[in-house]
Amino acid sequence: MLKLQELKKKQQQKETPPTNSDATPTPTPPSTTSSENTNTDANSTGYILKRQNSKELAEKRRQKSKESVFTLRRSNSKKDMKKKKQSSAELRVHKDLSEVDPVPGTRMEFPDPNNLMLFQLFITPNDGLYKGAEFKFVLTIPPTYPYDPPKAVCETMIYHPNIDWEGKVCLNILRADWMPVLNLGSVVFGLVTLFLQPNPDDPLNKEVAQLMLDNRSQFEKNVKTSLQGGNVGGRQYPKLLK
Repeated sequence: MLKLQELKKKQQQKETPPTNSDATPTPTPPSTTSSENTNTDANSTGYILKRQNSKELAEKRRQKSKESVFTLRRSNSKKDMKKKKQSSAELRVHKDLSEVDPVPGTRMEFPDPNNLMLFQLFITPNDGLYKGAEFKFVLTIPPTYPYDPPKAVCETMIYHPNIDWEGKVCLNILRADWMPVLNLGSVVFGLVTLFLQPNPDDPLNKEVAQLMLDNRSQFEKNVKTSLQGGNVGGRQYPKLLK
């Protein structure tokens, strides 16, 4: 009996789980704190490096922008110097204007004071058939002046053998008879002469020129009617005289 009891106790001891004190300690997982800190430091370090790179890039951009601004200013200053430098044609026009003698019944106007190559000429004849009426011309100076003549257009509609209804002017010194020794004063004087002495032998408006040759009195009547704002040959003219 005693042996059976001892055997039962031994079996019970084997089947009973060991207590906490007797149990072997469970291995704890390795701490990730140091690795996390390391990663954090690495991440933070990477961020700092990126931030430093962005600062360097920004500084480089500032330097490039300064250089580009300096280059732009330098190029603009060169352009301004080129603009200020007058061409030979402009120098000649300036000389002509400073030397031209005032012609009675004329005045010049410059829409752009900085552009002497384009100006307006107003002519009010003080004698002849067109006396008292004001006519506006626009003169354009070519860059090849004085080797080529100025171009003159009459913007006031006129009944004239040497000026057509589109304003084109037939004046010998503005065409084949032009010479570099002539100047703007010669052009002004030539345009004034057209009003004092219309020339039917070298016409641009052939219809008017033919009437002037065939019937002088009718031609003069038509000129007077046109200056008073009448209708001549189906064309309405501006009123230039009262």
